[in-house]
Amino acid sequence: MLAEQSQSQVSATVMRQRSDLIKAVLAADPRVDNPLLWAGIANTETGMAHCYGEHAPYECPGPYSPECNGPVLAGYWDDYCDGSQEGGLGMFQFDYFTYPQTLALYGNTILTVQGNMTTAVQFVLDGAWNSGYTPAFSTKQDMYNWINGIRVGGAGWDLWLGFLANTYNGAAWGSARWVTVKAEYDSGTRAMLNLYGESYWYGTTPPPPAGTTCSPEGGLFCGNNGVPGDSNFLYVCKGGVPVVKQVCANGCNRAPAGQADSCLSGSSAPKTCSCANGRYKNGNLIPQSLTYCGFRTCGSDNKLYECGTGNQWVNTNVACGGACSCASGAHVNGTVINAADTSCHMEVCGGGNTFYECMGTSWSAVAGSSCRMN
Repeated sequence: MLAEQSQSQVSATVMRQRSDLIKAVLAADPRVDNPLLWAGIANTETGMAHCYGEHAPYECPGPYSPECNGPVLAGYWDDYCDGSQEGGLGMFQFDYFTYPQTLALYGNTILTVQGNMTTAVQFVLDGAWNSGYTPAFSTKQDMYNWINGIRVGGAGWDLWLGFLANTYNGAAWGSARWVTVKAEYDSGTRAMLNLYGESYWYGTTPPPPAGTTCSPEGGLFCGNNGVPGDSNFLYVCKGGVPVVKQVCANGCNRAPAGQADSCLSGSSAPKTCSCANGRYKNGNLIPQSLTYCGFRTCGSDNKLYECGTGNQWVNTNVACGGACSCASGAHVNGTVINAADTSCHMEVCGGGNTFYECMGTSWSAVAGSSCRMN
């Protein structure tokens, strides 16, 4: 399954998004919670590349992926792009003879980033349980505990690398190839650890991504009081990005340093906003009738723009470029949001009058938020 991770063309922004998704996939799995191990596999296999064109020169165009809007990345070393269609597919390089046979075994879900990740989790767990080289586990919970306790350079680390080289890559145990592949997995995982740090992979409050503007995680801020934004909006720090949580009808209360800001109490109706001439990142026009306070979209300059109480689009200077594409979205009035118009950190007022943010391939509710269309 091994590719040439040193040739990855993935940007820092996309690398972070895919790392965040790996963390999210592992956080949702009740069995294992050691995301660095899977990030190490993906980095070693493809440098986190998933789509054809994100990894050069050792790649081939695989089957069409809607998420890539073109071919998924297919490995080069199995068929040298000679038409035999035998390379591994996607970020984790799944392969089972030909592309059709691979998809028949693993399903078309591996053509999406999240599906590729989710399948990789199960693939590794199955391999660890069935391997003759991992410890003799009495129960699967014992296996999960072993995996969850592995740290780079610590107990079980060398055995983990040997297991990957043998089961994931197919190198014969103890062979010269096995030794080389072990070193590659070691280097690829350490690179991800060094990139974001121990607290990102294992801490409860990961540091903000490079270029973002808020901390601590979960902190509440009035706009222009520790975070960029409208002074009548209350923001929450989510993944290092200030996300609109509420439009304050009577203004936002700036609390003393170290305390959470809040909306001022009162009985006024929420403020209304209407912003003309907006465009999604792909250049499509945003109907003014669909704009409202807190509506956010990514501009062509990869900066997040927000419809504010001045009835104008305001550049928040928060980075938003990347490969996010969120389907099945809709405004609270029922107007469907075209997935092609979505982008990273796009924020809309959705069902239940709750703000939703586009991250990766899905909409994430902003906990405790409230919103409304005009």
